Amino acid sequence: MVITIWLDAMTSKQGTLLSIIAKELKSLGYDVLLTCRDYEYTIGSIKRFGFEPIVIGSYCEGSGKEKVMQDIKRMEGLLDLLTSLKVMPSVLIAYPNPPAARVAYGLGIKYVALTDSPHAVIPSRLSLPLADAIISSVAIPRYEIEKYVYRGGSEIYQYEGVDELAWILRCRPDEKYITSVLNLRPFTYIVFRPHEYLATYYSRKPSVNSIKVIRELSSLGYTIVLLPRYRTDRSMIRELIDSGASVKLIEGMYDGVSLVYFARAVITGGATLAREAALLGTLGITYFPFKLYVNDYVASRGFPLYAVRSDDELIKLVISKGTSYKEDYTKYISKLRSIFEDPLVVILKVVQRMIL
Repeated sequence: MVITIWLDAMTSKQGTLLSIIAKELKSLGYDVLLTCRDYEYTIGSIKRFGFEPIVIGSYCEGSGKEKVMQDIKRMEGLLDLLTSLKVMPSVLIAYPNPPAARVAYGLGIKYVALTDSPHAVIPSRLSLPLADAIISSVAIPRYEIEKYVYRGGSEIYQYEGVDELAWILRCRPDEKYITSVLNLRPFTYIVFRPHEYLATYYSRKPSVNSIKVIRELSSLGYTIVLLPRYRTDRSMIRELIDSGASVKLIEGMYDGVSLVYFARAVITGGATLAREAALLGTLGITYFPFKLYVNDYVASRGFPLYAVRSDDELIKLVISKGTSYKEDYTKYISKLRSIFEDPLVVILKVVQRMIL
């Protein structure tokens, strides 16, 4: 009998990683069920790898009550989908994800949780106690995960690396994507992703003025490639265009490895995109207001990842440390493999252990 593995993505980062996992699972003879919610680039991140995800629910930009209602609706949609299948999945692979975790638990589906965000308290508290296995970078102190775990109910696995390596080790940057598809020149553009101000854990005022920084970088001759998070980001984009800033908006889907590899710098109010950039040898800058263990881990190994707390600090970094060339890519990837473990190998081992 063919075993089905269910993978559920809530964000574009998750969509990318889970698609990489799904491809490998299919090559090993498993069936895969890929679901996601409708949120920014999540659907596109999965389609880019040749999968057609089942889209259930969407991101809620409203109040706490509205977020809970959206989770309830999504849980109902996932439950209807899974109970309509001829064969129930054996394992769920997902990040801390309350609707999917609760449905999997109720239906007796084992849950392998991936996490690099113990600071996301609400989804962690609602999901990780239900996990059969939890996988994280060794960068995260074990106690930061154990505080969410149901004692005796979850196994914790840690590896030497970070999640982004799973796709960096498998996706080669394509210069033609930059020049022919996006009509950009390598190292003359800067990728900018706004902060996560609607996330439940993001309560502080950002230390960087996005519009001011983008205008100043544009005045220095750089094109700013914008990757919006929320519908409300559109007002910022209109304001920038009206002011004459050189900006390029990407919607739907994009080749992230190529985009960050050939960038002068990558700036984000989050963290994933900056880590991805730094691991590819591109200047990665984050103005996320909290300490992140995985960021410190990457930076401590000599990769160009920086946390900034002011507009001036950010501008100076771009000018002084911005990327202008790259070494041989094959040799570079070999160096990454010599430093880190491949997270995909660890994830597959844990999933197969859950099935036995």
